[in-house]
Formats: sequence, C-alpha cells, structure tokens
Amino acid sequence: MARIDIGHITLNCADEGEGDAFIFIPGLVGLYDAWSFQLEHFAKNYRCVTFDHRGTGESDKPTGPGAYSTQAIADDVIALMDKLGIDKAHIVGTSTGGCILQNLALDHPDRVRACIFNNTWVTADEFITRVALTRKRIAESYGPEEYVKVSSMFTSGANQFRHNLDAVMELERLALETVGSVEILAARLDMMLAHDRTDELKGIDRPSLVVGTVDDATIPYYFAEDLHAAIPGSQVMMFDDGGHYSYRRHPDKWNAAITDFLAEAEKTV
Repeated sequence: MARIDIGHITLNCADEGEGDAFIFIPGLVGLYDAWSFQLEHFAKNYRCVTFDHRGTGESDKPTGPGAYSTQAIADDVIALMDKLGIDKAHIVGTSTGGCILQNLALDHPDRVRACIFNNTWVTADEFITRVALTRKRIAESYGPEEYVKVSSMFTSGANQFRHNLDAVMELERLALETVGSVEILAARLDMMLAHDRTDELKGIDRPSLVVGTVDDATIPYYFAEDLHAAIPGSQVMMFDDGGHYSYRRHPDKWNAAITDFLAEAEKTV
C-alpha cells in the first residue's frame, strides 16, 4: 500500500500484478480491503488497482461544501489513473462504487474498457432512502463506532454473520480503526442519496455486467434488473444469497464469472 498524491488529494492505494489494468472501486464503507478476496486472484493476470475513498481509511479526509459526491470520487479515479500511467481499464464498482462507475462510463468512456456494476442502484428509492437516513441518524446520535456496527449488519447480512464471521469482523475492525468524523459520514451518505443519472444510462456503450443479490438488505436486487434494462447490451447475474457483499460471500463463483466476462469483453474492446 502507498499514499499517492494525485494532485488535489492523497489517496491510499494498492497496485498489484501486471497486464491490462483492472480497477476496483469500493462501496460506501470506502475501504480497499473489501476487495481482499479478489486482488490475489486477478493480480495473476491483470494490473489490479484499488484505493480507500476520500474520507475513509488512510486516504485524506477533506471537509466542507462539495467535498463528497460520486462525481468527486470519479474525478479522483481519473486523476489516479493519470498518476499511475493507466490509459484505459476494466473497472468494477460495488454499491456506491457502482454509482461512481456510472459517472466514469458516461463522462470518460475512452478510459473504460469494460464495466462490472456490483450490488448497486440507479437512484435512491424510498427503501434505500430509509436505510441511508437510518445509518445517518445512528452516526449523528451515537457516533462513528455504532455507525460502523449498524452498517455492518445492513451490508453483510445475516448469512455472512453466520458463515463468514471472521471476515466480517476483520473488515469491521479496519473500518473502526480509520472511520471518519460524523460530519464526513453524513456527507458520504448524502452523496449516496444525491446520485441520479437515470436518464443517461442508455448512453453507456462499454461491455457491462450487472451483479445483484436476492437477499441484499441494503440495495434491493431489483436495482440490478433496472440497471440491466437501462444499459443496452448489458448482461446480468444474480446471486441467491450473499447480502450486500456477493463478491465476498461467494468469491470463487464471483471471480470465475468476472474472469469469463472479461475474456469475452476483451474480444470487443
């Protein structure tokens, strides 16, 4: 890991492996460690890059108006690619990271080879809004530690607590060690609710795979269906279980599916 100054902010980044670039964008928790079950696998064949979002982990934690939006983090990704000398990349974004990827695919299509949208959404409906506002109220009323614990319940889901508890607790431990202030947590939740590029999604022309999970208690599975319907020529894959972390609950299945998808996508890009 290294902290890299990308010009307007310093991000904590991982850069592993060789080959075509493959960028992994975390979700709202923002920690690159969420992709720990993927990096070793894909670094055998790709140059894998991931990072802690601004406001999370060991990356800078700016405050003030405009510091947090899915657009601002998309700009961070482009600046990071420039800094690392990456012209184009396959990109996966999970949850809020999938919204960031929507921005990249629409605003910087020349920098994107293929898209994997994982457990993400189009724009917040009443359910997502209630989940986000509940998490925000927990942070404001009880502080960052309780926010992390409650968020872990939503994102991991009961099955991961049952079958993958050690990994759940390790990710929670890392989040607790580096969690931002209540102000930052609230701003990041607000950016989640503000994202909406619904009317533009038909303009995404990169090979795209949309992944959802039926038992996701944070982002309902029907958003995978909505996103698939909105992006011309996209594919969709649905897991029966895995909560909000399909890629961590079933890493072998997830990694194999993404490997096959990229092999096909590389024939056309």
